[in-house]
Amino acid sequence: MKKKVILGCALLAMGTTGVIAPSFVSKADILDDSTVGITYAVDEYVNNLQIKEIKEEDIEKEEEVPTCKYPEFEGKCLAYVEEAVNVRKEPDEESERVGSLPVHGIALVVEKGDTWTKIESGITLGYVRNDFLLFGDQAGAYAEETCPKVAKVNTVTLNVRAEQDESSDCLTQIPEGESYEVISRDDDVDGWTYLKVDSDIEGYVSSEYVDVSYGFSHAISVAEEEEIRLQKEREEAARLAEMTSTKRQAIVNYALQFVGNPYVYGGTSLTNGTDCSGFTMSVYAHFGYGIPRTAAAQMEGLSSVSLDSIQPGDLLFYKDKNGGIGHVTMYIGGGQVVHASSSTTGIIISNVGYRTPCGAARIIWD
Repeated sequence: MKKKVILGCALLAMGTTGVIAPSFVSKADILDDSTVGITYAVDEYVNNLQIKEIKEEDIEKEEEVPTCKYPEFEGKCLAYVEEAVNVRKEPDEESERVGSLPVHGIALVVEKGDTWTKIESGITLGYVRNDFLLFGDQAGAYAEETCPKVAKVNTVTLNVRAEQDESSDCLTQIPEGESYEVISRDDDVDGWTYLKVDSDIEGYVSSEYVDVSYGFSHAISVAEEEEIRLQKEREEAARLAEMTSTKRQAIVNYALQFVGNPYVYGGTSLTNGTDCSGFTMSVYAHFGYGIPRTAAAQMEGLSSVSLDSIQPGDLLFYKDKNGGIGHVTMYIGGGQVVHASSSTTGIIISNVGYRTPCGAARIIWD
């Protein structure tokens, strides 16, 4: 009698919860053991549950959010150096040098270690100390803050405008394939890019006609370094072979010695800094020719020649944003000019049509 009371209470308790009613269990199913009866009731309860198997694909996954603020730099690194850092064959300062990663040099991270990272850049594969590298977001922030951007012209001829408006004044025209420094401005408008053409001309171009990128460099392998050295020797030998006894060629050769030296506004020093007209004036002064100081005065005071008949040593002139003469270069032959371009580039060699010349003058008449 005691066992029946206990079993009845157990079934009654389960029934009142709505899980299983006492009628589900017949007297024949109840053995003379209250424990067995409870076990049966629980088994029946479990069997009546509708359990759905949860599969991995049924779980709604949250969309993965990139953890990198600068995703274009994920898995990459930048050289954090003033000039260049050596790339080693093994992670050891005494290991063989396989190349160099220059300032603003970018590389893929092959394997990052605690002290050294294996990188791949260009055709160079090797190790660089972590002290000289920035990774991921740090690289992106550094690039955004300090790395120059360049715009490469992707149309035949592109107008450089005074304002962010197609109807504004055209300051000059620049040709396809040439690259120019991009300058960020607070008043930038979508669809326009502000370029520094040289020390005298800055202006806006339509963004759809330029491809803008960071001015990154790749690593240079030891083999490439040697090829660059040999190429310079070949070019120098060829230049010397072409030299003539004429004073015109001697002036060009002399001017080319100063490529790479700094630009300084108002300066006339070929070694310590000069502006465009100071450069041409000082080169000619070395050979005993006195020419005016400014670009405008040089064009006005010298004998003009047509642009289709220029010879090495002749001067080419360019208008400033106000329509006056603001820049001067020296033609060196082969479709190129040498000039003190800007404080960013210093004295450089450019294609003769890097911007549109408006006139030419000659000092030496054969």
